[in-house]
Amino acid sequence: MRNILLILTFALLAINVFGQKYLQLEKLNDAETRKYFPGDEITFRLNNGQWYTRVIEDVSYEQKLVLFANGHVAVDSIVAFRSFKSARWSKSLGNQFLNFAAVWVVYSLIDQAVSNDGFDPGVVLIVPATSAATGFLIKKLFKHRTFRIKRNKDGEVKKWRLRAMDLTVK
Repeated sequence: MRNILLILTFALLAINVFGQKYLQLEKLNDAETRKYFPGDEITFRLNNGQWYTRVIEDVSYEQKLVLFANGHVAVDSIVAFRSFKSARWSKSLGNQFLNFAAVWVVYSLIDQAVSNDGFDPGVVLIVPATSAATGFLIKKLFKHRTFRIKRNKDGEVKKWRLRAMDLTVK
């Protein structure tokens, strides 16, 4: 029984592997890529300078088109691509600033309660407020990233490349 379940699982996984159409955003000379499959929502800018947010319906490798519910766009006409996935370091660094603010308040309140100097709101509030504001701003400023697809005079991409991919086995 267990062998039959394993065979069925691998057969179902193989169906997904052989029929993949997607957009691939890649950096030149780097192995790391970002893949966007049909059903994913993407935000991009065309040659006219306007930003669009659409859901990918299909990708045509032969014609180099991205198909949407209300039309299509040529892959070569996309000049910028925006990702709303936070930078790896920004979320953790912002949280560290927020944690530092909370710990500073707790320790300074304990210090104020134990010492006989009296309550000094500057020590208790200014440092953690600045730290919390810095953490909040870091998380908000680095919430999205824009990949600019620039080309040189010969038409070759400089840093980022967007490609339509079709791995369907015929």
